[in-house]
This record gives sequence, C-alpha cells and structure tokens, in this order.
Amino acid sequence: MTKGMQGRFLLLYGSQTGQAKAIAEEIYENAPHHGLQPEIHCLSMTDKKFSLEKEACMVMVVSTTGDGEPPETATKFWRRLKKKTLPGDHLAHLNYAILGLGDSNYNNFCRNPKNFEQRFEELGAKQFYPSGFADDAVGLEVVVEPWIDGLWPVLRKQLGLSNSDCTSNGVMEPTENKAITQSTGDDSDSGTDVDNPYGHRKSHQDAEKRTSPDVKTQTEVATRTISNDNRTNPTTLNNDTENDKADANQTSTDSRTSSLTQDSLRTSQSEGETVVDSTQDKGPSLTCSVPPLSESGLTLPLLPPAYLEVQYHKDLVMSPDQLALQGSASYPSAQSAVSMATIVSATKLTRDDAVKTALDLELDISDAPIDYQPGDAFSIICPNPSTEVDLLIQRLGLIEQADNVFSLQLIANTKKRRATIPDYIPKTCTVRHALTHCCDIRTPMKKAVLRMLVEHTENAREKRRLQELCSKQGINDYGAFIREGCLSILDVLIAFPSCNPPLGRLLEHLPRLLPRPYSISSSPLVDPKRLHFVFNIIEFPHSYGRAMARQGVCTGWLNHKTQPIQQQVSTDVKGQDVEMNMAALSISEKIKVLIFARTNTHFRLPEDPSTPIIMIGPGTGVAPFIGFLEHREMQLNKVAENGDDTIKFAPSWLFFGCRHKERDFLYRHKLEHFVKTGALSRLHVSFSRDATNGTIAPKYVQDNLRLHSTDVLDLLLEKKAILYVCGDAKNMARNVNETLLELIGKHTGKGAYDATLILAKLREEKRYREDIWT
Repeated sequence: MTKGMQGRFLLLYGSQTGQAKAIAEEIYENAPHHGLQPEIHCLSMTDKKFSLEKEACMVMVVSTTGDGEPPETATKFWRRLKKKTLPGDHLAHLNYAILGLGDSNYNNFCRNPKNFEQRFEELGAKQFYPSGFADDAVGLEVVVEPWIDGLWPVLRKQLGLSNSDCTSNGVMEPTENKAITQSTGDDSDSGTDVDNPYGHRKSHQDAEKRTSPDVKTQTEVATRTISNDNRTNPTTLNNDTENDKADANQTSTDSRTSSLTQDSLRTSQSEGETVVDSTQDKGPSLTCSVPPLSESGLTLPLLPPAYLEVQYHKDLVMSPDQLALQGSASYPSAQSAVSMATIVSATKLTRDDAVKTALDLELDISDAPIDYQPGDAFSIICPNPSTEVDLLIQRLGLIEQADNVFSLQLIANTKKRRATIPDYIPKTCTVRHALTHCCDIRTPMKKAVLRMLVEHTENAREKRRLQELCSKQGINDYGAFIREGCLSILDVLIAFPSCNPPLGRLLEHLPRLLPRPYSISSSPLVDPKRLHFVFNIIEFPHSYGRAMARQGVCTGWLNHKTQPIQQQVSTDVKGQDVEMNMAALSISEKIKVLIFARTNTHFRLPEDPSTPIIMIGPGTGVAPFIGFLEHREMQLNKVAENGDDTIKFAPSWLFFGCRHKERDFLYRHKLEHFVKTGALSRLHVSFSRDATNGTIAPKYVQDNLRLHSTDVLDLLLEKKAILYVCGDAKNMARNVNETLLELIGKHTGKGAYDATLILAKLREEKRYREDIWT
C-alpha cells in the first residue's frame, strides 16, 4: 500500500484482551465501502511497521487496563510518545481521532486514551474528529456505533474526498462536533472480549419513518432491502398460521434440536426454571418484539464475510493429550511459563447458609517457576463445562463428528480482509477439544454474531427477531435481553431452534477462552512452594433466555474438582482454624491445574515496614491482605529472633466487611490472630445484614472509615500511609473513593475540587492503590 493512495489513513489499535483490536478491524473491514483505504497496525509495531512522524492522518482505537495504564501492546508506543525531549511541534503535521474503551465502574474512566489525547495536543497534533469514550458498564456499542457512523464523512473530508458522491453508499452527514462520552470513572479492557463487531452502518436517515418493516444493510454498492419473502409481517408475529409455511420448510432442521430443547425444558421446569422465552402478552421478550420495533425498518450491521473452512480427517485419530494447549499460543499478561500445580487442600470459609460460598484453595507450586510476593496474582487455565459443551455439540448436530479430527483452512477468495486462522486453535483439532479448551462459549453474543446467525435461520419469525436484536433500532432490546442477560451462544441457539450455523462460522466468531486471574492470599515467607487463593463460587440463576442455571466457568470447575477434598473450616478450643489433615486423606489421583504468574508490581507491601498501611478489603477482597499480614508476622518474628531493635513497624489497619459475622466472616480467626501478634494494629469490621438490636453499628467499610476518619486521615495525609483497596469495583471501590473525597474535604476544609486534587495526587504518588474487579 503506497503512502500516496487516495483515501489512505493510518489505523492503530492498542488492546489487552481483544476488544479494541476487534473494533479497529471492523473499521478496517468497512472503510472500503466509504472509499477509504486504511493501513492497520497494532501499537506494538511502532517503528517496525509505522512511524507517526511520517503520517498525516491517524485513527486510534485504544483501551485502558489496570489502574489507568495503557494495554501491554501500547506500553512501548506510550513510553516513546511521552519523552520529555520531544519538541512541542513534533506532531504538528498529524491529524488524529481517538476512540477509547473503558469501564466507568473503575476510577479514572478511559484514563489511557485521555492521556494519549492530551499528549498529542502537547506535541502539536490536531484533532479532526471528537474523541469517543465507550463505557463497557453500559455497553460499548452505545458509543462505538454512532462514533464510527459519524467518522466516515468527517474522515473523507479530512482526506480531501467529496461526500456528495457517497450518499448512496450509506455515508452519513457529519455529526455535531462534540465528544461522544459516557460517565466518568477507571477501567479495563474488559473481560468478555475479542470478537466485537458492534457497528451498524446507517444506510438512510429516514429508516424509522418507514411504514413497512424493511430490513437494510450496507453492501459494497448500495443499500438493499430484504424482500418481503424473507421478512415477517409485524402484525402477525404472534400468529401461528402466518409461520406455518416457514415451519413446514424446516421439519428436518427442527427434528434434530427439538429433543434437546424439550429435554432441557422438562429438566428446568422440574426445578422451577424457564429455559426458552415464550411470547408474552405485555412487553418484549428475547424471542418476541412489540411495536414500534416490530413494525420498524431495520438498519443491520454489515454481514461479516465467512473466512474459515472446516475439513474433517476421518482416517486421523488423535487423543486429547496430543493436542497442544490452545495451539501453543501465548497468553495475555503471562509473566511466567505455563506449569502444573497440585491442589493440596480446599477449605470452605463460609457456612452453608451464607449467600455466597467462598473456598480457600492451597496449591503446591514446587514444579512451577513462580516466584511471588504478597499482593501478586496468578492465572488458572480452565475448560468450559463439559455439560454445556455436550449440549452445544448436540444442538449443532455434531454428535457424530465431536471427536473426529479436523483442520481449519481459509476459504479461497474470502472477502474478509487480513483473514487469519485463530492461533489458539490447534492446526489439527477435534470439535470437542475446540469447544472445551479453545473457544469461549459463555461470552455474551455480540451483534456481529447475531447478524451471522440471521443467515442461518429458517423460521421467518425467528429470523426477524434476530435481525431486530442486532439492528440499530433494536439496541434497547439487545441490551436488555442479550448483554444484560449475558446470553451465550448455547442460550441463543436453544431460544431460536431453526438457527443452525456451520461450525466454521462459529469458530470465526467465538473468542478465545481466557485464563482467570486470582489474587494470592499467602506469603512466600511461610512456604515459597505453596500459595493460597480464595474465591466465591459464582452462581448464575435461571432467567428469561438463559437456558439453565450455572456456575462461573472457573469457579464452578474448581468447585467440582475439589468436591472430594473440601473441608468446612472449624474451630478448636483455642479458637484457631483447624485445617484438614491431608496426609490422612486417601484420594486416587492428585488434582492438577495449569497456572502462570501475573505479577502485580504496584499492589505490594512497602519495602520500608515503617510506612503505615491502610487496607480496605470486604469479602474476598481481603485475600491479598492475608498475604500482607502473614508476611508482616514472619518479618516481626525474624526481628524478634535477631533482637534487632533498629527495624520499626508502622501501624497497619484493616477494614473488612461481609453480610453476617457468623456466616461469611472470611479468615476470622486468622485476622484475630494477627491482631494478637501485632502484625495487624487495628481491625475494623462491619456486617451489613446482621441485626443491630437498636444500636448504631457500621454496615459497610465506608461507614467505618467515617467512624475513624480523624485517625485514618492523619495516617494518610500526615504520616504518608499507603492505602490499599481490593474487591468490587462497581459499588465498594466507588463508594470508598467518594467517602474519602468527603472526609478529605471535611478534614482539610477544602472544596470538592481541591479534595479531588489531593486524592489524585495520592494516586500519582502510588499511595492510593487498587486491585479491583467487576
């Protein structure tokens, strides 16, 4: 591609888990329909494939990870960009636009793209299109779709191309010159990831004014309307007679799925669950819409072109042990090689009547090259649940081929640009292995997946509903029934029984199954070859559209694997935790898991023990602080043994909270023990659901912060303590942040703006550290 090509611009992306990359690739795929020719690169390719110093027009899609940092793929680029030696006109020749991804559940919402924006301005670059800041907390598509829609005409104008000859190709008029943004707060390139394709390419602006339910989608030439033969009259969506013809044409298709659906339905109904949405008299449901959507014209996303072909090798037999783990592809954020660890104990820390079940697992890492510190994290490589894999194989009609070897090839003359075979699927694989170990079958369906499913759905009513769910007009229904319900591919296929996509199309769209990270809750000073971690067993109850109740992919798997060795935590007469005697336990096979290290260098104890620490960790957020306190206790013991009075230990405070003192007070006896030994100076607890018998008692950790605000702020502002927050980002971490702003304002007598600056300075000095998640 030559630099002088008409309509050429540089398209860059920085992605941690795949969201930003997928959106950039969507822009790349759609650009030719607008007469544009992007050159796309990952930010990690700086100075290898591109150089900003040689570019005149650039579009960037970038996410935020950690505590407002750039993703790993963008760190090198950012490091070079922020060099203080660069002159103020270094990028004066560059015109740019930024689409940032974030999550307002975290503080410093979209901090990384905002940092890029600020730095570009400092270096003289000019912004030709307002930045978009998409919020995963409400759905990235809310901002991504209109931002991309508005980009095309502005980008054409920037490149000196006329828009007058492109209206027939679906190019929109320029949007108002204001940043498209959501709420403020930090984020991460979130969890469900990879295959995005969000965008609708709007064909005509009067789409919703049409009286007939035309369905529109962009093509390379112009918009087209799906013929009346392929759409359902909205006035007869609930009329069985209207669909008799379509139903008659799919008898053979339904026969292979009806057994699965009915068996699942009977099982779930016996447990009081509903599997598939039924048409409701009031309001829309997953499988049924109501006016005005059911009577509206629809603007559909561009159909992603097919590019993978499955070729079965009937004469080739392979055992699962012969298949490379995710094709030997590298894992994001891995700081060590993948290695095997042995689960040596599993202790239930909650009573049976607790709302959530928490498990403490101990791993033997003797054979793992992991050298950890308290506060570090590691990842566990887990499979999808076998029951869901079996159901999906059955639903796809692939029972006979489930264990046959296949290989993936690119479709000859595919229209997908830059098509590649996923590196996380082994070159020779089986259906069962791919769906169990390689692909994430739980990820909520992206609109591009729904758009693909439309093409493989025979029933007219089901086809229309899938079109609505992926359309611009159906964005509210998509959010309510797909995104908020976290519906998986299995959920959708069960809800729409005439939809039968080929395996190759699914493998194109299902993202990679990613490892699950956990905070380490132990100290290597106790035993460098052992580590502990704690987690709640995540429960997903049945709901409209969700085919069955289920547990978290990794937490459910660990719970199932450790059932034979699980031990309820108990207390002896001295009030100490009594661990299970593993030597007396007879099990036929050791429980193994694959792990790798994820070093969290910012969430560690201060090197100088004379630095005060304040720890806030309700629920399982207490995990890294158990490691902190074990470490301090061992250090205290060593100092005492050596008689060294030159080493001073500053105060250590912990704020812990849970629902009930007697049901889910995690590590209670350990924490009380740390208070006795002096490893923990102050323990402040709160129980949100316990009766107070008329007394005023703190319900949440922020209540205890207010109760002890004078001492806390003295430690934080005067004695330079480090504040650590671990746990839920959506509620707890945000509430703690707001409480600190309130208390700082009262303590200093300053207004909200100045209090915000003080808190921002604490973050900048790394004295306000978070390890939080959604």
